[in-house]
Amino acid sequence: MIVGHDVLIGESVTICHQVTLPHGGSVIGDNVIFGAGSKFMRGNTIGDNSKIGANCVVIEDMPNNATVVLPRPRIILKDPTF
Repeated sequence: MIVGHDVLIGESVTICHQVTLPHGGSVIGDNVIFGAGSKFMRGNTIGDNSKIGANCVVIEDMPNNATVVLPRPRIILKDPTF
């Protein structure tokens, strides 16, 4: 796992192996799950209760309660009752 400086990580975040969280003012909410090999680009925000699938590259902000999966990383679920 690679974590750069200026990354704010919330509570109860699960980070699997080979995850990259670069520096540059990134914010990760509470209860976020990072799948193996996922990447998170600098300066983005990931909302609370979100899930990032294995090998996904997140290039934009994610709202709360969102799920992102391959083959083309995209938000597939926004569930306010998570």
